[in-house]
Amino acid sequence: MRRASDEFEEQVAKMVLTISARDLRDTDLESVSDPFCVVSVMTMGPITTKKWKELGRTEVINNCLNPDWATKIQLTYAFEEQQKLLFEVFDWEKAGKSTRLGSAMVLLHEIVGAKYNRVTVPLVRSFSSTREDGKRYGSITVTAEEMGSGRQESVYFMCSATKLDRKDFLGKCDPFLKISRINWDNTFQLAYRSRYREQNLNPKWKPFEVHIDQLCYGDKNRAFLIECYDWDQDGNHDLVGSCTTTVNRLVSGEDVSLSLIHEKKARKSRKYVDSGQLHFHRVYCWLDFTFLDFVHEGTELDFTVAVDFASSNLTPDDPSSLHRIEPGTANQYETAIRAIGEICQFYNASKVFNGFGFAARLPNSDQTLYNFPLNVETGEPRCDGVEGLFRSYRTALRHVVLSGPTDFAPTIRFAAQRAASLPANGSKYCVLLILTNGIISDMERTKEQIVKASGLPLSIIIVGVGYDSFEEMKVLDSDNQLLSWHGKFAKRDIVQFVQMRNFLPPHRHLSEEELTEARQQLAKEVLQEIPMQLTSYMKSRGIYPLSYRNQGDLHSSQMQYSRSSAESSTTSSPNFSPRHTTVERRISPLARIGSAQPSGRTPRNPIHGYTDSPPLSAPPLTNAQRFESPSRVRRRLPQVPSDQLNQMHIY
Repeated sequence: MRRASDEFEEQVAKMVLTISARDLRDTDLESVSDPFCVVSVMTMGPITTKKWKELGRTEVINNCLNPDWATKIQLTYAFEEQQKLLFEVFDWEKAGKSTRLGSAMVLLHEIVGAKYNRVTVPLVRSFSSTREDGKRYGSITVTAEEMGSGRQESVYFMCSATKLDRKDFLGKCDPFLKISRINWDNTFQLAYRSRYREQNLNPKWKPFEVHIDQLCYGDKNRAFLIECYDWDQDGNHDLVGSCTTTVNRLVSGEDVSLSLIHEKKARKSRKYVDSGQLHFHRVYCWLDFTFLDFVHEGTELDFTVAVDFASSNLTPDDPSSLHRIEPGTANQYETAIRAIGEICQFYNASKVFNGFGFAARLPNSDQTLYNFPLNVETGEPRCDGVEGLFRSYRTALRHVVLSGPTDFAPTIRFAAQRAASLPANGSKYCVLLILTNGIISDMERTKEQIVKASGLPLSIIIVGVGYDSFEEMKVLDSDNQLLSWHGKFAKRDIVQFVQMRNFLPPHRHLSEEELTEARQQLAKEVLQEIPMQLTSYMKSRGIYPLSYRNQGDLHSSQMQYSRSSAESSTTSSPNFSPRHTTVERRISPLARIGSAQPSGRTPRNPIHGYTDSPPLSAPPLTNAQRFESPSRVRRRLPQVPSDQLNQMHIY
């Protein structure tokens, strides 16, 4: 007999809310409102203890009274509970004070039970106010969709555009992309919005991913809409052009470049061809593989330790030296090596580490060395296990002379070269541990090397030893914004910085129990970002765990598709052809949803139907289809923290 708790877990479902608003009030005196929406749920319990709990909030859209927010809000659906949702729309202001534009209270059951799981309700001045003031506050539309359990699937895009039309009078164009799903009722729902590229007619957007259900209901043969706009500060963004395609056509390589068509220009001139070309450099489907998925399939960590021997550490015979060796006591460098090495050694079958030092010189030499093997006696960086690292470190202390300056760039460049030489199949991933007292002398060159290395299978861990403020190290650990150097941004975050004194104060005697606890906490803080950084690299390269790569039917396992499979899908639906070269060939994306094309009619534009007939309608859903629990895998959609609300900042 199954337990009641097991049955309850099966009935609980995750829901994703998509929100938009129309005809909001303009409260700004000099410009238009910058709206964002805060979503809260009423907690369960006695009346005296009930309160609103925030579920999340959307991004801010500047100068807009009809916002379509791309941020998705997640919550748990419980059939047996009356879940009250509160939607509050605010006008964001730089001073930190937000003006309420309106609010609405809706039951989650009301949204789920509505047609197409979508409701539109009017906004009021305040949900707690019973007095009507006769003013209109606009309306809000909320769509609720179920997220299934199991692996989540998304589509990863790398795209650019060329020869876009000039839209600015004195400039070029500030293009950004909007990707929208075509709903069952032929309406459009925003799935993703990119950042704009300033003054660029040939933009290259950063890679992005879109949840497959938000893109096309999980149907890889279903069309979706891509629009390119010219961003304007006043919020009146100008359409450059649009096109339609499907996931299968992109993944199979059938649609490599698509023409961006502007409907009004196409109607005005028969000589009009397009408003630019949209290029897809790489598109593939991605399941949310975890760190353990790759480890179980053979991915190993290639672990390198780099120890700072700059003179700012003081010589080992000085009582205040960070390198001082005392019988029966480990210094902070040794403590960090043991804490991190004891965990990382198990993710490499050979348990071999590479040990290097930097910012030191050999006796009878005036040259400061970087990336020299810790075991200077043998000249070999190879260290067998944690104990081997200890022996090599102490060997270096006996032979080298502390010097300087403390340059990180040579060490990071050396690690990047090693990472670049690894097999491209994801079987190895480099982790560089830099132990330093924090007085860095080549900050700009270090930034340059990190930005250049951000596309390699490499993670950099910096552990700050001693009493320095480490302000420069905090800059390198760019958790809130990707690190940049001279306008070039890192492809991903690869640096994690931790201050040793937060766990182990220097020159303080700890008991064995306290020391063990400190090492565990240090290792947890230092290594917590490695799994995410490894999977982000694999995702950026489209590398799957070995067992998935070896499966014969990649189509069924949601991998990249062969051209033959795409051709077979195209054969079954000959009416859709998103590759446009002339206006006459443009076909409505709705044609893929409805029945076959009427013969002898000329397409009017890529969004609507034909000149002498209304848009095609989708076949009505049966109750079984509407409430069926999808078996497709879905990816958890992230929320945007309130302190990161920026224009066009979606994920």
